Amino acid sequence: MAEAIVNARLADKWQAYSAGSRPAGYVHPMTVQVLSEIGINFMGRSKHLDEFQGQSFDYVVTLCDPMADECPVWLGGGRKVHSPFPDPASLSGTQEQNLAAFRQVRDGIAALVVSLLNK
Repeated sequence: MAEAIVNARLADKWQAYSAGSRPAGYVHPMTVQVLSEIGINFMGRSKHLDEFQGQSFDYVVTLCDPMADECPVWLGGGRKVHSPFPDPASLSGTQEQNLAAFRQVRDGIAALVVSLLNK
């Protein structure tokens, strides 16, 4: 979500890349749905951290849940910022409850990254 939000809202100043230590291999359909609700047409893909090994970034933002078993560690350059968000894909509620969780995470990430990058 962060990659899509930054690249849609702040593309004139920033370019975002998203990756994880255990990518799912696809972008969750509810992610695509809640992004489209705010006007972002996202057709990205799930990526592993190794794709970016050796690269340096201005910011490295980790968003993993503090209860997660594993949070990626970035050994490359860049100011590191951690802001935990639950993984809405791991929830098992009704469709409407799950969509609400995806929307809450989307809105939280949007507020975080826009605030961070507009400083």
